[in-house]
Amino acid sequence: MKVHAAFQPAALTQIEPEGWLRAYLERQRHGLTGHLEVAGYPFNAPTWGQPNFSSQGNEHWWPYEQAGYWIDGLVRCGALLRDPFLLNKAQGPIDYVLKHADKDGYLGPKGIKKPENQNRWAHLVFFRALIALHSFTGDARIVKALQRHYLSNTSPHSFHREVANVEVILWTYEQTGDKRLLKHAEEAYAAFNELPIDEAVPRMLSRKPIYVHGVTFNELCKLGALMYKYTGNRRFLRATENAFRKVEANSMLIDGVHSSSERLRGRDPLDSHETCDIADHTWAVGHLLEITGKTEYADKIERACFNAAPGAVTADFKALQYFSCPNQVVAHDTSNHNLFHRGAPWMAYRPNPGVECCAGNVHRTMPNYAARMWLHTPDGGVAAALYGPSRMTFRPKGAKHDVTIVEETGYPFVEEIAFRIQSPDPVRFPLTLRVPGWCRAAELSINGVRQSRRLKAGGFFTLTRTFEPNDRVVLTLPMELKLSHWPKGGVGIERGPLVFALPVEEQRRAKQIKGRSSKEFPAYEMRPASPWNYALAVDERDLDGVEVVQGPLSGNPWTPETAPVELLVPARRVAGWKTLKRKRIQREHNVPGALRIDWFEGGFEFTPDLPEPETLGKRLTKDVETIRLVPYGCTNLRISVFPNAVR
Repeated sequence: MKVHAAFQPAALTQIEPEGWLRAYLERQRHGLTGHLEVAGYPFNAPTWGQPNFSSQGNEHWWPYEQAGYWIDGLVRCGALLRDPFLLNKAQGPIDYVLKHADKDGYLGPKGIKKPENQNRWAHLVFFRALIALHSFTGDARIVKALQRHYLSNTSPHSFHREVANVEVILWTYEQTGDKRLLKHAEEAYAAFNELPIDEAVPRMLSRKPIYVHGVTFNELCKLGALMYKYTGNRRFLRATENAFRKVEANSMLIDGVHSSSERLRGRDPLDSHETCDIADHTWAVGHLLEITGKTEYADKIERACFNAAPGAVTADFKALQYFSCPNQVVAHDTSNHNLFHRGAPWMAYRPNPGVECCAGNVHRTMPNYAARMWLHTPDGGVAAALYGPSRMTFRPKGAKHDVTIVEETGYPFVEEIAFRIQSPDPVRFPLTLRVPGWCRAAELSINGVRQSRRLKAGGFFTLTRTFEPNDRVVLTLPMELKLSHWPKGGVGIERGPLVFALPVEEQRRAKQIKGRSSKEFPAYEMRPASPWNYALAVDERDLDGVEVVQGPLSGNPWTPETAPVELLVPARRVAGWKTLKRKRIQREHNVPGALRIDWFEGGFEFTPDLPEPETLGKRLTKDVETIRLVPYGCTNLRISVFPNAVR
């Protein structure tokens, strides 16, 4: 079988996160990832572990989707940490499903097997957990069970989100070589592409903007690239890449994830995204990285995982947002400023923020990042595709023993990444490294000797040599300050893969919501306790006025107090720029088969939009202050898109 891909994924047994990355996953383990039952239904229900589980409500597939996300996160986080507690928690429902297949091979809940109730979208979500477990244990039952399930003729897997199963069908085809599976995937995708929707190939190839549901976009638009991987049909790949380019141009936010509340929106400072989208966007773009070998996709994954991901959760990983935004100075029960369910508590940090998909999906993001840091190359070597402290163990082509590469770094907070070779004997293999697109002056040294090789920004390069035990390869990626420009006159400040934000001190009130939080895992109301109404007084042509302060790297660098790097930036306050308090609002909400906008009354408080650029000059204070910015992911309340005081 020919697979059209620049890289192949590594097994979860080969990668071990270290340093700050391991500490992050350990906080997941001790936080919500290991204890999501505290968030209530459906995480305290049997779902996949019971054949005829009866869901609450009419949408029978929902609890299986949400629990499936969590189980996938449990497996991946548990495998990377080698943690029996997490793995055992996931093993129960997985074993149950595998042991209780129907006679025809169908796996999973009986309620969504029937034609009138079918929604096989939930199967994709759960089956990714099976694939992850296979990557870690090699459990032979998994491949056989998936093969029988998809050949059971119980669904065409072609109606809208059900077609996402093509991802797992193709994986199963690669494991088995069974061409019936490839045929099933091709037929399902062909039928899907007859639908008049933005996620179908003809619309993806068009210039028409995409404004569908955010998660649906990521899960369905990536399928063209996956079909190309196994068929070689370049039209499919072009469609996927074009779709992602359109969304990048129309909807991408400063934190690295497109807006989606819940459908794709614009790029304004108050546009937001679901926390689900962080996990699903980086997962989809990861496939594009593996298939195309383009560094731009690795850059996008890093930006999202180093900014949006930690910025949507509390530092202890015990609460998350449903909607997360580049600018948010309030996060409480009425602060959702998005039109969709405006005034709801969906921007508050809670174990269960009100819509359970994000409470399940949040566990996948950083484990998936760690799992894709190292990839296999066709020449028998490995590629360091995403950077962070870790170790990779593999056997080079033709070698008689395993080699471990230890990646020693505080990246993305520092510029230097060291790779130390652990091997009992000299061994020859190709080591591929990435130079991000933002880095114009990368440097390479081997055992302390600087190499004259020119390293092109936005490209991979390969070192093929006989490595001696304890050889040390050091890649230095100088990070330059940059101003980025956003709608409504907004500006942001970036350095390497990190976006910087003003951390707004929080007046926190912890509370318990019956069945959805606890004393140890509280829900929070957060209000600002420090000034935040600043405009940046930075000249884009001369950023010398911005001071970069490097500090020590702690076990948890993702707090305002422990941020390993900060910027001291000149700024001026904006008079009259304050939170919006309203008693009557318009809200977009769901009604059967449609969306509707109605008026709602109550006491609401929202983060305000940027001041009008035309009147900004008259509202600026004369005094220039120095404000402290920290990495976006260190903040809960923040401003990351500022008014521009210099024009």
